Amino acid sequence: MNREFESGDRIRLNGDPAEVIRTYEVGNLPYLRVYIEGDGAKTVCLDHVSVEPSSDALDTLEDQVADLHPRHEAVSSEWFDLRTEALQLKMAHEQGQLLSISNSLVRLEPYQLACVNQVMQKLRQRALIADDVGLGKTIEAGLILKELEARNRANSVLFLVPAHLQKKWIRDMERFFDIDLTVADRQWVDAERRRLGEEANIWDQEGQRLVTSMAFLRQDEFQSEIENAFWDVAVIDEAHKASKRGESPSKTSLMAERVANHCESLLLLSATPHDGKGEAFRSLISYIDPFLVAEDQDLTRETVNRVMIRRGKETIYDDNGERIFPERDVQTATVSMSPAEEQLYERVTEYVREVYNRSDQLNEPAVGFAMALMQKRLVSSVGAIRETLRRRLHGLLEPDERSLSTDATAYLEGEDLEDSDREQAEQELERLTVAQGDEALQKEIDTLQELVAMAEDLPVDTKARKVKRYIEQLFEEHPNEKLILFTEYRDTLDYLLNLFADEPWADEILTIHGDVSKDERTRIEDEFNYGKSRLLMATDAASEGIDLQHSCHIMVNYELPWNPNRLEQRIGRIHRYGQDKEVKVWNFQFDGTRESEIFELLQDKVEEIRSKVGATADVLGMLDDVNIDSLLMKSVQNQEPASATKEELEELMEEREQTLLEWYERSLIDCSTFDSESRQEIQSIVDDSEDVFGSEQEIREFFTRAIEAFEGSGEKRGNQLYEAEVPPAVTDSGQPETMGPFTFSRDFAIDHDGIEYLSPDADILQALRDLILQQEQHAGKTGMKLLPFVDQPGITFVYKVAFEDATGKTIREQLIPVYVDLAGLDAQRSLGQRVLDAETVHARPDESTVSRLLKQRGDLEEAAERYISSMVADIREDLLETRQQDVQKELSDLEAYEQAERDRIQSFINSYEEKANTGSDMRIAIRNQKQRLEQLESRIESRKAELRKREQVISLAPDIEAYCLTLPV
Repeated sequence: MNREFESGDRIRLNGDPAEVIRTYEVGNLPYLRVYIEGDGAKTVCLDHVSVEPSSDALDTLEDQVADLHPRHEAVSSEWFDLRTEALQLKMAHEQGQLLSISNSLVRLEPYQLACVNQVMQKLRQRALIADDVGLGKTIEAGLILKELEARNRANSVLFLVPAHLQKKWIRDMERFFDIDLTVADRQWVDAERRRLGEEANIWDQEGQRLVTSMAFLRQDEFQSEIENAFWDVAVIDEAHKASKRGESPSKTSLMAERVANHCESLLLLSATPHDGKGEAFRSLISYIDPFLVAEDQDLTRETVNRVMIRRGKETIYDDNGERIFPERDVQTATVSMSPAEEQLYERVTEYVREVYNRSDQLNEPAVGFAMALMQKRLVSSVGAIRETLRRRLHGLLEPDERSLSTDATAYLEGEDLEDSDREQAEQELERLTVAQGDEALQKEIDTLQELVAMAEDLPVDTKARKVKRYIEQLFEEHPNEKLILFTEYRDTLDYLLNLFADEPWADEILTIHGDVSKDERTRIEDEFNYGKSRLLMATDAASEGIDLQHSCHIMVNYELPWNPNRLEQRIGRIHRYGQDKEVKVWNFQFDGTRESEIFELLQDKVEEIRSKVGATADVLGMLDDVNIDSLLMKSVQNQEPASATKEELEELMEEREQTLLEWYERSLIDCSTFDSESRQEIQSIVDDSEDVFGSEQEIREFFTRAIEAFEGSGEKRGNQLYEAEVPPAVTDSGQPETMGPFTFSRDFAIDHDGIEYLSPDADILQALRDLILQQEQHAGKTGMKLLPFVDQPGITFVYKVAFEDATGKTIREQLIPVYVDLAGLDAQRSLGQRVLDAETVHARPDESTVSRLLKQRGDLEEAAERYISSMVADIREDLLETRQQDVQKELSDLEAYEQAERDRIQSFINSYEEKANTGSDMRIAIRNQKQRLEQLESRIESRKAELRKREQVISLAPDIEAYCLTLPV
């Protein structure tokens, strides 16, 4: 063949498409440097390879002009449409469009979309999302992940969450976003190390999507691997638990910082991002951007706004200026103990005090922890304390010599566990004792036997009778009302179920606890929301992850959890978006106990501060590290009156309140307002984005035509329901498979569980898309359409244009159809888009006109190239302006950070040098500070280099993906 090649020539090298870069000789051997799609640049000796000219789709048509029409396989309009639609599905779309609207199975609220849009407009998708409890931070994180996924920027993902929330994240990501997460636990680690070998970094793998707990990943064995791993996206839930506090950072905070430093996109989620002090909040800001604020610089509102998105229930309004979240009324219903109950309370408290003090003297904190659990159960119910005493007695009579389980140990260390795991851990701890010797052990056994007998002799406790009367009265006066009743303990739940067994409404009771499966929880949630059942009784297993606002607005807390955040999570099940009634919460408490006095003070103070600052989450954040357990057990231990503990707690809360109010005065943490103007702004983006992949009808038609193109079939089976016979070419098994029922309607799938939703990024659609684009012999590369709105014959050139920055990240990618008419060589994008969208008239075209189009194709393509090059320049100019603005802002912040840090380090050097002048040996101290200065300069230069790469907007060469011979009818 001819060995003369020009740069840009398209060839087939050993059968693979390639583009010539240049040719040259080494001695007598001719070499060819080419770019091979998928492999990159390569240099080969011409004598050793097969090289053929690469003809495009139009070159093969000149000998078939007489036979061409829209159904001819060489110019099939059907295959042309399939190809362009497949290309559209594959695009990594531009900023300013929200792709997750089509690709997720969740009702999207405007304020959630505004959050997603705000994050996606950033140069890097790194943000602290601090929306209030019940506003849907999980949903916002999932939407952002879908946005990044659609832009090919979420290949490796890590979710770092508290252990007890792992199942919730797995459930929500699969249910709402069709994202499968793998739990990275000890079993996974061991299996991966066997599979990959001990030397492999199991945390740094392409395509892995992991969820793991903070407690697991903070282990020493993983830290060096984290330092050498990198994730496209990291999501840290309950991020305040990973913040830095005090002089010595915790293992959790150091691990979280490593993850933050080794990922491209980072989402920190926390309804309580600060604790009323500032140090912890500042560390979260530094995880997002370590160069944003120097150590001795103050945080400003502008700085915080750069990285934090924060909205409270009190700051979200509808189009009429009304708050979308109704008020809530929280009341305490006090219950007086009977004399027998008082006696049991005093005797058990005396026993708890004795064992607690002995455990303190013997440095056995696990036994002290067990006593705190017993004291909590004492004020829950007779049923709870009776079962606890029985289990402890049984444990002493038949001791278990086994060491504590991993879960029980983690629970002792403060780790949150799943509800069922927590109950099991608590039951392990209940058996622990510090009794030494047979005599001491027998004495404790005798005491427990006496306490068990007292508890068994008690009739139904007073609080249970009062709660039962409340439910009876509610259902009698308001038979259509529904009620959710929370209790902290499974023992109390079972106790109440037994009490209610003979009530006329007993068959309307539903229960959720730690042993209820995911599927059963979903069924129960649906039954309570849409069925006839009026009473849902639950432990804190239901305090997260279920939505009851559309069916219920009344809640009973049988006892208050010792953690105020738990109470807010419970209330958040009914006080969330979509609730249209005032939320009523009744907290039942025994009167006259130290616990009730402390909790009453706590709740009153929370409501008082909330009324001043307007955000419950802020108050809870302020209390995050206040150890209520310790305060109460101190009161028990020292036999202090409740007033002394109340005084200590009140003083502590007043101190935190003052700090919180000072933060508000500086406007650092207040919630932004989401009003009618905000709604209009996001609605315009929604309107532009809703059908970015194609409308529901277009996706359905693409699927049906694509399935049939490969000899499968699809049929409608009911309202919005379809079935399909999937052909072997598309299935993993290589055998035909039946698929369905499924739907193309998001709304229908949201309203009907168990119906598969074929979103634009569904696996079957991606498989069909890739199969279409891989077809040989130019299938769909050339089409023919006869259209009534076209006046002149021409060719529509479908260009793919793309822009990326110097880091290789795609900024924008889109199809631009350019129609060029034969008569005037006039190029038009709008008419080109109409050609793409239109159905052809199936008629035979004028042969001479087709022949002229093919012969003058070069002139038409030159006109299209001039037009597309002008468009590329205009698009790049707009993108570049935005990029430069974003980068210059970051560079300005970086320079301010650099100067502040340089001045701070230099002040240390100056101070040490002054001491050196007086005779002190300061050489090591001075050398260390100078090394810090060098490290600072190195870090700053590295960040500046990265920003300069992000500032560049590089246009990739426009490729013609398809042609359409366009003719008038």
